[in-house]
Amino acid sequence: MQLLAIILAYALERTVTVGKNWHWRRLVLRWQHLEFEHTGLKEWKQNGLGQLVWALIPAFLIAFVVALSGNLLLHFIVGTAAIVLSIQCPQARIAYKEYLDSANAGDTAQTAEALRQLRLASGRTDAAPVHDLLLWIHLRQYFAVLLYYVLFGIVGVLVYATLRDMRRPRRTSSINWQRAQFMIDWLPTRVMTFGFLLVGNFSKAAGIWLSSVGNIPGDNFSALTKIAAAAENLVPESSDDVTSTALTTVALLKRNLLLFIVFIAVFTISGWL
Repeated sequence: MQLLAIILAYALERTVTVGKNWHWRRLVLRWQHLEFEHTGLKEWKQNGLGQLVWALIPAFLIAFVVALSGNLLLHFIVGTAAIVLSIQCPQARIAYKEYLDSANAGDTAQTAEALRQLRLASGRTDAAPVHDLLLWIHLRQYFAVLLYYVLFGIVGVLVYATLRDMRRPRRTSSINWQRAQFMIDWLPTRVMTFGFLLVGNFSKAAGIWLSSVGNIPGDNFSALTKIAAAAENLVPESSDDVTSTALTTVALLKRNLLLFIVFIAVFTISGWL
C-alpha cells in the first residue's frame, strides 16, 4: 500500500492542480488562527511550546482517526492525500521552467528573476547557484516527505510538513528553531545523499558522506550540496552555460528518486514494509 500511495501521489502532483487553500501549509495556518471564545487556549497558544503543540494537533488527530478505523482503503486514500498536500510546490516548478526558458532565450534579467523565485521557493535567505537550490527544494518538498511516510506513515508526513512550513513560534529563539529544523532534515539529507553515492561517483563522494554523518559540515544544506557536487559533475562547460548544471542536477535527482522507489518495491515484496 505504501508503494502504491507514493507512486499515485507523485503522479497526481504532476497532473492535478491543487488550489493553494488546500496545500497543507495553508490548512495548518488556518488551524493556527482558529479562536475559541471563553477558553484559555488563546493565552496558551501565546507560549512557544503551546503554539507548536497546537500546530501539530491536526497531524496527530488525522493519523489517530485513520489508525482507529482499521480500514486499509481509508489508510491508502488519506496517506495518498497527505503526501499530495505536503509536496505541493508549484512556485518552484514554474520558476524552474521560466529559468530554463529565459536562459535559453538569453534574457539575463528574467533568468535572474527566475533564480530569485527559486530561492524564495526553497526558503533560503542567502544567494546560491541554481543546482544547489534545486537540491534543497527536492530534499524538503519531495524526498523527506517520501522517507517519513515510509518510516512513520501518515503522521510522519504531516508532522514533518507542519514543522517544515510553520513560522518560528513566538518566544522561541531563532537558534533553537534552527536546531529543530536541522534535526528534522538530518536523516533525509543523509539518506538522500547516500543514494547519490549509488547513482553517481561513489569513490569521490563516499568520504564526504561519511564526514556528513559526523555533522561535518555542520549544516544540512552544505552537506547536501557538497556530496552532490562530488557525486556528479556540476561544473558548467563554459561561463555562458547556465542551464547544464540545472539539467544535470534534475537528472541526478530523478535517478536517485527512482532508486529509492525500487528499494521500497523490493522491501515491500520481501514483506519488510
